[in-house]
Amino acid sequence: MSALTYDNLKLPNYINTRPFFANLTVSDGIVAAVPAGLSLLLVGDTGCGKTQAASDIYFHLFGGNIADGGQGILIRVNPEIDIYNEIFTQINTGAGRRELTENIKALIYRVEELNRAPPVAQNQSFGLGDGDMDYKGKSISLGREGYHQLVATANLGNGEFGGTFRTDKAMYNRLHVAFDFDYPQYKPTAEDRFEIDKRNADPNVKKASPKDISELIIAAHKEIIQRTADKGIEATAVMHYLSFGLENCWEYEQKDKSWPRKCQGCGHNSNDNALCSLIREPSTRTLQSTALYAAALEHVAKLKDPTVSLDPVELMFKSFEMTGAYQFLLNSGVLKQKYEDDVPAMMHAVVEELKKDFRENEEYILTAMEQAQKGMRIVSFFKKDGQIGDYDSLNNTAKKSLSPIEPFTDKRLIGTGWVTKYLDFELKRGN
Repeated sequence: MSALTYDNLKLPNYINTRPFFANLTVSDGIVAAVPAGLSLLLVGDTGCGKTQAASDIYFHLFGGNIADGGQGILIRVNPEIDIYNEIFTQINTGAGRRELTENIKALIYRVEELNRAPPVAQNQSFGLGDGDMDYKGKSISLGREGYHQLVATANLGNGEFGGTFRTDKAMYNRLHVAFDFDYPQYKPTAEDRFEIDKRNADPNVKKASPKDISELIIAAHKEIIQRTADKGIEATAVMHYLSFGLENCWEYEQKDKSWPRKCQGCGHNSNDNALCSLIREPSTRTLQSTALYAAALEHVAKLKDPTVSLDPVELMFKSFEMTGAYQFLLNSGVLKQKYEDDVPAMMHAVVEELKKDFRENEEYILTAMEQAQKGMRIVSFFKKDGQIGDYDSLNNTAKKSLSPIEPFTDKRLIGTGWVTKYLDFELKRGN
């Protein structure tokens, strides 16, 4: 079996060459979720291209409907939708009972207009995101060889879509990567639109010729999953920074359910724009999605150009920008008042500030983590002529001429005290 190539992943009808990250376009960023096996949420105004992108993935990569020899199931959501009975079971008239259909073997589940059903009906899609459905008290795995994907579209809008309903946090948490085409950063370029306008005038979604490269995708998925087993020091540091650092509260030790109410009037938030007041820590599922999507972006970037070099820190923060935006991590008050509910805009701005804060202590964090792998514990540093070292290893005479730098503390907006705990964990594990 040949390996997956960049040309394999090119979408035939959807065009979006706007720069996304490194050598990748927005189209590349969308498609990277496929070999990652991550659920993909495409949102935006009507006619923005989200359905075209979903259709291209469905037909051009997975061959379309499972009933027609492809690998997919198409679900158009309506208020009366009953996914369990309509899609996954059917009545055996002879036996007088419901039985599972072949649809559980589908590799891709394309859910159009997810929020056209009320939340209780949307919740039926939980299993599509989790990769399993319950049947007679048993968990039935979806897909094949550990691979399945959910691609969902939705109109979030600004009140113009009267037939839509809200989507709750638990459902969003199962939609791992989100692209909002209402945000200028993810819209096709002018050149893309000129190219689209050259085509025959047809307002309908264009159906790609069915092509099934699912075996190549599954193989690439296994490779990407394996790569996340050894994330590297930089990616590991960013993950812990996002997890432990963002749950830190300088004033009350940890953020709780009262966040961000307690931020109002806090002495560390005098201008109501402290970084810790803008975002809270992601869930474990979101962090895992961040690591997996980062690995998939790198995989696709290497397919496109094997010589490309990606900064692991930049990659992880970009991945978090895409996996964390719709996970209810942002301060809803600031989102509404300052950003007018523009989730991607606020997420981008906050992630840039987080990355800047991480970079301030990056050399100390990475050095400490690297030395811990060698059995050394360094928590106090000195800096001289642009170089850092272990302050505690200096003799008394040297210490008099240098000031200790102790960067690992939770007495700051984004905590770094987790580094000390991580060092102890690594040293204990090494013994």
